[in-house]
Amino acid sequence: MVKIILIISIFSIFTFAGYIYGESFRKRLLNLNECYKGVLLLQNEVVFNTTPLPEALYEISKKSKEPFNKLISNVSDDLKNGEIGDVYIAFKENYEDVKEEVYLNKEDKDILGDFLKSLGYSGVYGQEKIFNLALENLKINIKEAGEESKKNTKLYRYLGMCFGAMISIFLL
Repeated sequence: MVKIILIISIFSIFTFAGYIYGESFRKRLLNLNECYKGVLLLQNEVVFNTTPLPEALYEISKKSKEPFNKLISNVSDDLKNGEIGDVYIAFKENYEDVKEEVYLNKEDKDILGDFLKSLGYSGVYGQEKIFNLALENLKINIKEAGEESKKNTKLYRYLGMCFGAMISIFLL
């Protein structure tokens, strides 16, 4: 009886681990889509409405989903209060609070970092070019993340189930 419970537990643990790891690919795609939406909204606020950056970030935080709304709101507060004068530094410091909830890889962070480093340091025409470059780079990463998500989500779910079954069979 104990052996059967142990086998079922092992099978369940490996299946759950595979499911969780497979979900990280899907969550990366969702997070990239949310970043794209945020950059697009920020472009509308800054370039077309000429809203000051802290206020534009606050407006975007109201339209974003978790965990990005908390991150953008904190960056906006830091900029409004004058605690931090640079958007990139404010983002970097506040990103540490939500990095467990955000599924972005190094390339995604580099795109956002490069975008934020140059944000606010040029005229409207320069800002528009910066936004367009960031949006194109995000589109490319979204496409890659979509392909990875299709393949790897199912793969790791089934792989976890197969490892659980294999170990369960060996224990019988």
